[in-house]
Amino acid sequence: MKESVVAYTLSKCVKCMKCIRACPVSAISMENNRIIVNHERCTNCGKCIEACHNQGLVAQGSTLVDIANYDYTVCLVPPALSSVCQSRENAEDLFNAVKLLGFDEVIDLSPYYAKVLQESMAYRPVQKPAIVSMCPVINRLVKTKYQILIDHLIPMNYPAETAAREIREAYAARGNVGIFNLCECPSRLSHAKYPYGNTGSEIDHALSIADIFPMIRTNLGKGRIPVTFCRDGFAAMDAAMLSEHDKVLAADGYDKVENVLDLAEFGRLKEFDLLYLFPCFNGCSGGQLLIGNSYLNHLNLQKLVRESSAETKQIDDRYLWRDGFMAEEDQRSFTEKMSFFSKVNEVLEQLPGYDCSACGMRTCRIMAEEIVNGNRSLGDCHILNSGTREETK
Repeated sequence: MKESVVAYTLSKCVKCMKCIRACPVSAISMENNRIIVNHERCTNCGKCIEACHNQGLVAQGSTLVDIANYDYTVCLVPPALSSVCQSRENAEDLFNAVKLLGFDEVIDLSPYYAKVLQESMAYRPVQKPAIVSMCPVINRLVKTKYQILIDHLIPMNYPAETAAREIREAYAARGNVGIFNLCECPSRLSHAKYPYGNTGSEIDHALSIADIFPMIRTNLGKGRIPVTFCRDGFAAMDAAMLSEHDKVLAADGYDKVENVLDLAEFGRLKEFDLLYLFPCFNGCSGGQLLIGNSYLNHLNLQKLVRESSAETKQIDDRYLWRDGFMAEEDQRSFTEKMSFFSKVNEVLEQLPGYDCSACGMRTCRIMAEEIVNGNRSLGDCHILNSGTREETK
């Protein structure tokens, strides 16, 4: 996936460059007073959006207007949204409020999350530890920054995609079926046909929970839909609950995740069978597009777990597992890659190494890569230019 869900709003940007410094993979730069998002690097983690206090960067999904384009509509509700509810009654009220937005059916995803957890626990990788994440950010991060760990990733579809594939086949006789996924974080917005063009997905539309929650709120208190939550489904998106499993290392928060991947890359976590990673603090209940706060959401989950079923849903492997997982996009030969690496190092030695971001790049190394690619020149370095101007005085 190359497409970034991050959108730039020029009119609200104040050129503070906080987003450039916040991006952990150096996917953001500034050129001609305009923010540029490198789709090859972007992992859709949303760090830039968090750093921007002027809404110069946003992530928006589809709209409810798209419901009218289908004969039958299904809305997928992630366990993270249920975490804003303090009781089962509140959650059933919430599900009804979502259905009243115009959907024909609302489906809870906790059984699909539970199935991914069950299969992950049983998975035996060639190399330990196996890595699983419900979040596209982690898989994208491994692919772009920790390529040596790609073989450690468990090749499963995300729970919402698994559900969509099962629904698509089961509801084939209902005409033009539209599948909508409620998203608790920016990265999930990318896994749908609209608005970001992920044609390989069976999900038609991704909806930002933050965008539509005001409309959901107006429907609260108008009835309830019975929902059978799956206990392990809640555990699968909460780092604290997963930590109770032996031989499982559950890490939440981007910095902690990178630390875990750094250690795994050098083979220092082989004592663990499974790494369960969440870029959001407190797991999926800390998603950027949720309301409330992750501490209360975690407390709510614990209450919901006590009222949930321990039964795990049976899902056909055709929907759960995927082929061509993490296919290589970089078609350069090893020799070509080494040549590029050498050229970058040569340019890097000529740059000051301050990582000041004055050039619009997060680091001097990213600047060196852009120079080698022909997109920038040494003359774009403000520090080097400053020295040249001093010499000519």
